[in-house]
Amino acid sequence: MSSPKIAARMILGYVGLVEGAAALIRFRERTAAFQAATERAEALGRRLVVIGDPDAGMHTRLMRAYGCGDVCVDLNGCRGCPVTVVADITKGPIADIADDSAVVFVSCVLEYVPDLNAALAEISRMAGSADNVFVVTVQPWTLTARLYPGARWRGTVNADGSGQAVAMRAVGLEEKLVITGALGVALAAAFWPKGRRRGP
Repeated sequence: MSSPKIAARMILGYVGLVEGAAALIRFRERTAAFQAATERAEALGRRLVVIGDPDAGMHTRLMRAYGCGDVCVDLNGCRGCPVTVVADITKGPIADIADDSAVVFVSCVLEYVPDLNAALAEISRMAGSADNVFVVTVQPWTLTARLYPGARWRGTVNADGSGQAVAMRAVGLEEKLVITGALGVALAAAFWPKGRRRGP
C-alpha cells in the first residue's frame, strides 16, 4: 500500500475517532444539563420545557440522552413524549407556555433554526431569566456542526445559570463545500483502486 493511501486512511480514521468522541461528550453534556434543568424546575416549582425531540437524533434514537420534561416542544412534535407541542420556536410565542413560567432545556436545536435571534427571544420569554435556561450545542469545531443536514449555525450558548452568552455564527455554503471537497479527496486517496497490471 502506498504512503499517500496510508496517510489518507490514517487521517480519515483520526477524524472518525474525533467525531465519535465528540458525540459521546455531547451525550454526557445533554444528560448533565437535563439533570440540572430538572433540579432547577423542581426547586422553583416550574414546568420543565424541553425543546427538541429526545428521539430525533441519530444517536438518541438508540439511547436517550435526556427526557421529555413536563412539555416537549419540537417542530415535528415529540412522538415518544406524553405532552408535546408542535411548534416553531422562531414563530413564538408558544400559546401553551406563559411568560416567565418555565425552566427551559434546549438540546442541539439552535444550530438548525432559520432565525437564531427569534428562537433565543422565545426561549427567554418562557424562562424569564438566563438562570432558567439550559442549552447544549453541537461542538462548533466538529464536522457534525458543519455538515449535519440542515445545519445553519455553529457555536455556543452559555445559559446554565451563569448568564446567557451567545457566540454562534452562520455555517456558510462555502465552508460546507470546502470540507466536503476535502473529505472527498481524502476518501478517493484512501480507497482508490490499484491499477491493473497489463498482461505479458
